[in-house]
This record gives sequence, C-alpha cells and structure tokens, in this order.
Amino acid sequence: MRSNIVILSLVLSLQSYSQGSNQIISCHLDNATFDEFAKMVENSSGTRIFYDTAWVKDINVTLHADSIPIQKALTYILRGTNLKPSLWNDHFVILPEEELINELPHITYEEIIPDSFIYPESIDRQFLTGRSSNILKSITIGNKYSQQTRPAYIKGNISDIEDGEPIAGATIFIAETKTGSVTDLQGNLSLQLRPGKYTAQFDCMGYKKISCQLIVYADGDFLVEMIKEYISIDEAVVYGDRQMIITSKDPGIEKITVKSIKQIPMMLGERDILKISEMLPGIVSIGEGSSGLNVRGGNFDQNAFYINNIPVYNTSHLFGFFPAFNADAINDFTIYKGHVPARYGGKLSSVFDIEAKQHTDKRFSLRGGINPIAGNLTVSGPLISDSLTFLVSGRVSYSDWILTRIDDPVIRNSNAGFYDLTSSISYDLKKSNINAFLYHSHDRFKLADLNSYEYENLGTSINISHHFNTSLSNHFSLVGSQYSYSTVDQQEISAAYEHAYKLQHYELRNHINHLYKQHTLNYGIDLSYYSLNRGNVEPYGTESLRAPVDHGTEQGMNGTLYISDIYDILPWLNLSAGFRFSMYTYMGPRRVYLYQDENRRDVRLIKDTLDFKPGEPIKWYSSPEFRVALNLSTDPNGSVKLAFNQMNQHLFMLSNTIALAPNTQWKLSDYHLRPSRGSQFSVGVFRTFLGHRLESSIEAFYKRATNFPEFKDGANFISNPLVETEVLQGKQRSYGIEFFVKWNSHKTDGWMAYTYSRSLIRVDGDELWNKINNGKTYPSNYDIPHSLNTIFNYHFSKRVTVSSTLNYQTGRPVTYPISVYYIGDQPYVDYSSRNKYRIPDYFRTDLSLNIEGNLKRDKLIHSSWQFTVYNLTGRRNAYSVYFQSENGKLNSYKYSIIGTQLFTVSWLFRIGNFETD
Repeated sequence: MRSNIVILSLVLSLQSYSQGSNQIISCHLDNATFDEFAKMVENSSGTRIFYDTAWVKDINVTLHADSIPIQKALTYILRGTNLKPSLWNDHFVILPEEELINELPHITYEEIIPDSFIYPESIDRQFLTGRSSNILKSITIGNKYSQQTRPAYIKGNISDIEDGEPIAGATIFIAETKTGSVTDLQGNLSLQLRPGKYTAQFDCMGYKKISCQLIVYADGDFLVEMIKEYISIDEAVVYGDRQMIITSKDPGIEKITVKSIKQIPMMLGERDILKISEMLPGIVSIGEGSSGLNVRGGNFDQNAFYINNIPVYNTSHLFGFFPAFNADAINDFTIYKGHVPARYGGKLSSVFDIEAKQHTDKRFSLRGGINPIAGNLTVSGPLISDSLTFLVSGRVSYSDWILTRIDDPVIRNSNAGFYDLTSSISYDLKKSNINAFLYHSHDRFKLADLNSYEYENLGTSINISHHFNTSLSNHFSLVGSQYSYSTVDQQEISAAYEHAYKLQHYELRNHINHLYKQHTLNYGIDLSYYSLNRGNVEPYGTESLRAPVDHGTEQGMNGTLYISDIYDILPWLNLSAGFRFSMYTYMGPRRVYLYQDENRRDVRLIKDTLDFKPGEPIKWYSSPEFRVALNLSTDPNGSVKLAFNQMNQHLFMLSNTIALAPNTQWKLSDYHLRPSRGSQFSVGVFRTFLGHRLESSIEAFYKRATNFPEFKDGANFISNPLVETEVLQGKQRSYGIEFFVKWNSHKTDGWMAYTYSRSLIRVDGDELWNKINNGKTYPSNYDIPHSLNTIFNYHFSKRVTVSSTLNYQTGRPVTYPISVYYIGDQPYVDYSSRNKYRIPDYFRTDLSLNIEGNLKRDKLIHSSWQFTVYNLTGRRNAYSVYFQSENGKLNSYKYSIIGTQLFTVSWLFRIGNFETD
C-alpha cells in the first residue's frame, strides 16, 4: 500500500510539473524590462513570476516567438546570470544559484516494501517511461484564426538550454513529408509546410533528441532549446548539411571540415587544407614544393580561391611547402569541381570556397601550436555579450635556423620566412549580421646572392546579411583584394634585373536567397574591377646591361547577373538549374598595337597604334553560361547524378614554367587575347552501404575549352611587354573517371580515391607560326593519367590515433633533347615533340602518431602532440629531369625536393573544453 501511495504521488507531481512548465505564450518584446515581461506573462496566461526586483533590474528582454513555453522563455532570458527559475503551484519562483525542490528524493523499494513482496523495478520503469513517451510536446506556429491555405513560411532558432548559445548543424525532420532543414551558424533554420499537424524531430550530435507535435496555422517562428547529452557511444555519423551526404550532395562537390583532417600527417606538421584536397579524386599537383592545383585536367590558374568572399591569388607560403591559410582560423572549405552554383564564375575548372571561423561562445578562447618551422596563435571572444564578437589568428615562421645547418654554402647563406594574419569582428542584430574580415600574408626568400623574392596577399571584406522573413534573406558583400610581389634576379650579373608587380581586385556582390513554395531561388548581381600594374623591369647593379622594360598598366571591369533554382520535382528527383550572364570590358588608358596580319602578331609587323583614354572601353566580351544538375534517387542508399556546366575566364597567368612561381604575372584578356570559354559534362553513381558507414562513388567527366592560352616555345614575359606576340590560343580537352570509397567504423576511418584522366591541348593555326607541336595534339604539363591516394586512421582510444597516407601518381610530361647536330662548328640541340616523355612516377607514404592530453572536460589547458614521418620510405621522387654535358656526353639527372625521411614534432594547445573547436 505504501508503495502505491509513493508512485501515485510521484505521477501526480510529474503531471503538475508538466502542465505548468508547458504553458504556452506568444512573446514579441524588444529591450523590455523584466518587470514588463513578467506582467505580460501574467496577463496572457495567468501565471505569476515571483522574484526580487533587485535581482533583475539589469536584465533587458528581447524575445520574439509565437509559441514558446514559459519555462523555456525564462531560461532563455536568464541565460548568463546566476538566477534559476523553478515551478511552484503552476507559478514560477526565481532564486539565485538554486532551484526549488520539485520532486521526491529517490527511495529504493527495499526500504519501503516488506521482504515478502518486491515490486519489480522493470515494471516501475516501464510504467513511467511508457506514459512520458506517449506525451508529445506541442509547438504552435502562426495565428490560429488566420485561415491561411498557402504553405506557411516557418523560421526557427535552436539554442543550448544551458548557455543560450545557438547550435549550428542541428536538424529538424518532418515525418509526414520526409523533409527537413538544418541550422546555420546563428542557429537559424527555415522551411515551408502547409497548415496542419506534423510530427517533428530535432536532432544534433551531442544533444538529446526532441520529438514534438508541430501545429502549423500560418507564417511564424519558434524557439527550441536542446539539452547536452554526455553519453558513451560506439559510433555516430550525423550530417547537418546535405552537401556532406554523398547521395544528396551536388555533383562534383567536396566539403571538408578542418576538424576532420587534424590527424592526417602533413609535411613539417602543418595542417594544409589544399594538400588534403589533393587526396580527393580529380585533384592533383605536379610535385612536392609546388603551389597550385590541377583540377580535372585544368591549369592551376583555372581555380578560384576565396576566403570569406576575398579572392586570393597566391595560396602558399615558401613556394608551396606551407599553406597560406592558418587551419585554426578556418571552419570548413567547399570545392566545386563539377556543378558550380551560378553565383560563382570567372574560372574554368573549380572554386575553392573557404569559410573562416566566427566566435559564437560567451567565453574567451585561446589556441595555438608550434612546429619546427612556424608557430600560430588564435584568440577569440565576446566584446559585447550576445552581439559583438571577435577573432584574431596569426602565424609566423622561424625557419632560418634550419637553413644555417645545411652543408650547401648557397643554402646556408640563404634566408626565408613568412607570416599571415586573419581577423574578424561580427555584430549580431535580431535579423541581421554584420561581419568585417581581414586577411594578410607575406613571404620573403633570398637565395644567397642569386635571387630574392617578396610577395604578399592583402584582402578585406564587409559582409552584411539580413533576414526579412522566414523565406527571404539578402547577403551583401564589399570586397577588396591585392596581390603584389617584388623580385631581384642576379644569376647573371650582366642581365641582373629587379621587377615589381601589383594586382588589385575590387568587388561588390549582392546575393538574395528566396524560398517560394517548392523552389529555392538564388539570384543576384556581381560587379568586379581589376587594376594591374605590371611594373617596370629595371637593370640591377652597375654591371647589368639589361635594357629597361615598361610593362604598363591594365584595367578591366566585369558585370554579372545570375539566377538559379533548386526544385524538388518529385520526392526522388531534384533539379538545380542556373543561368549567369557576364559582360567584360578591357579598359584604358592603354596603347594597342595593330599588326599587318592579325594571325601573325610580331613586333616587326606593327602597322598602327590605337590610344585609349582612362576608363574608355577597349573591347567588350559577353558570356552567357548555363548550369544544370539532376539528382535522381534510386533508393534510400543510392542516387544517379548528371551535371552540365559552362564557365568563362578573362584573367590568366603568364608562366612558361611547370609550377606557380612567386613572380608569375596575372594578365587580363585584352584587344587581342580573348577570354577562354569552357564546358563540362559529368555523370556519376553514388551509394552508401552498412548504414552509411561506407560511402562510394564513381563519376565520369568530359571537358572542353576554347581560346585556351598556350605559350610559344621560348616565350619571355620579362623582356617582352607585348604579350600577344608570345601567346597563342588553342583548344583544351580533358576527360576521366573518378572512384571514391570512404569508411567510418568504431576503430578505423579514412578514404581511398583513384582517378584516371587525360588533359590534352591542340594549337593548330592556319600557318606554321600559329602552331605548337606542328599543330598536333599533345599532353599538357599537368597531364597525370593515374592518381591513387589513401588515408587511413586507426583509433587506439580517443586520445591515441595513428594515421597514414599513401600517394601515387604518374610522372608528369616533359620534353627531352633527343639529338645534337652541327652546322659548321656550331652545335644545335634537337628536342622531341612537346611533352612526349614523362619523368619517373611519384610514390610517397607518410605516418603520424597523435596523442591527446588529459581529456577532462573542466581542465583549463588541453594539449596534444603529433609525431610525423614524411616520406616514410625515403624515396627520391623526381621533381624534374635535367641534362648536363660532361666529357662530350649529355647526361641526365633527377632533381628531388625531398629525398629522405623527414621527422617532425608538433605541439598544439587550447584553453577550455577539449571538444571546443
């Protein structure tokens, strides 16, 4: 009998608590006092709030919600204070630091039930949980009496119940429609539902799932708070972005978070997001120590790199050994190499969109790291609680100590170094976010008394986002970017020179996101202005006989309109279609030379000149571009995707070397050189197995480009300012097939990527002087038919992980001397057809051991160590092959950048929770 009384009392107490805590109100207050809030609650619901006015005098209430429980509203308003709300007889009492006792203490049945009768614990648990699972919390959206019939536009916010911080990546799933949405960095989400009742499930890794009934009457918004769940699990795979799910992401897109690559071994222990991208299918580079990537058979200047909307024109430190982006300042990065959204343009092959971190916590954060070459530090925190936050991240090298310990006197007397700085400040309003972002990187290198280089990136962006309602938002960006370099070349004293170069890029963007019924519309405008000061080549030193050369300045402007639509035609069929139209003009001031024969541009054949005033259009080019992608779901675990993409490019590099160098010049399309135009078609099959623990894909592509710039044999862009006399334009085509397998189990994870591709060029003019390789098709410098990359991680525990990588690719093409002939006593070297041969294949494997420190949650400082062996087998991979004449014979030699094992140790530290990133 006593046991029955205890159970009945407990159930009644729970029911009473549930009724009071679930009392629903509608609240729309801006900067109200807590007294005004309490009075509003009492007037609308009859629920009173008891408190001491001295405790709440400094609390301002800003809350907009059509349907929110009183207790959740109180928890949200009192976040960041020491005040705790407690339910008491259907009213609330607020006390500092403690809550009222609203449940009975735990008493075991053995204490209250005679030994002759034991009430089964399992029955007790089943009774209580059975009752609670059948009671769904209700969230009401909109005015009950609105009688709205069209789909309702719903906006929600999901936050942490403990500190009120927004939860990014949380999902809502509607069981009846099989649709959902995901929160952004501010915890906001939006979706459309017809008026009615739905079963909704809220989910996020590290939080308890919430199931509730969603009652939709009309347009409106809601607030949901989630509770952290600290449980031990064998394995969890949670996706908060459809672009992270292999079966639903767009064709040819790769999205990676920096956190997911922190254990992968890297040269010199530095996390490099661009080197990681080389491990993905369809992306290669021509060797170690090279900056620049080749995507699906494209040149390295056919890729656009953005960090928070700022275009970056040199993405490496120390000639490619280090990334130009500090991983601690990066949230994630997305690579578009197949279907490129209509808002991007200007490059033929790909877009690398890097998203920098923004501080979202109420606490200050500090993290950093040290490796043998460089150190970095990142600090972030709030300036004004809940509104104004900042982040500053810096990195600097101290590599000269290594150079001084090398036997080679040339290298021993050299010096090199770099630094970079990333900073951000964000201001959050009720419906808007304002972000100012700055990026700066600087490199210096001096090779004894032979060469010296300095180059830098400098960029800033102001980004303003505003949500007008649940279905319409606007994103405005004002961007400025600059790339510059200066170089001194003293390899030949009589031809020594110095040269400085500067590229400035200014851009205004306005992007609109519009949800309309079953359509997701994205449209906007993009205005870009380019200013190139190609500089003067001046003799360096009193012994230099080089003549000065003025390369002049260039200006160009590009205006773009675009629109795209993502439309779910059927539950298993999704269409993404876009159109982009650009108008580009090359502008004065500029002197343009006309030639006797436009097909034979030679300085000796100049017949006239045209002079253009500042700002005067010299030549216009228009370029319509169509983008289409189709995603067909074959079943819950598989899909087939097709994509067609058109791109144009009016800015390209002047380089006759195989790799991107610091003194490589960018050049605008002009009166003679037309913009390149490319198109790509791709088709792929994507499947998951074993409950999404195994992902696989196979994708084929075919690309064509016209007006592709290729340089004549012996082209010299230092001595000759007339670029049109050194460049021919031809056709490029590439094709290939990509295989990808990714796995994630309890102890191991990683991926394997294999690509077979070809990249071929043909320049076949009407006359011999307009041909390269006699007009025959030849492999590009970056034609890599076979590429195999694997990443394998084994987790001994949460603290100890061993990681390994394996890289294999076919040697790049090269042109070799094949014979020597004499005319009189003068020897002449005869070369093979362009890129007929290949250097030896490339193979490398790396290994790392990652050890985390103590993982106690409340520990002040957490640190980790990474021990890395780069080039574990010590293979001397050939970067190039060169020839020397010795004793009357022409001997060949391989040149290796890293010809031995390279062992490094890195130490990382962070202040705060181990899981804080």
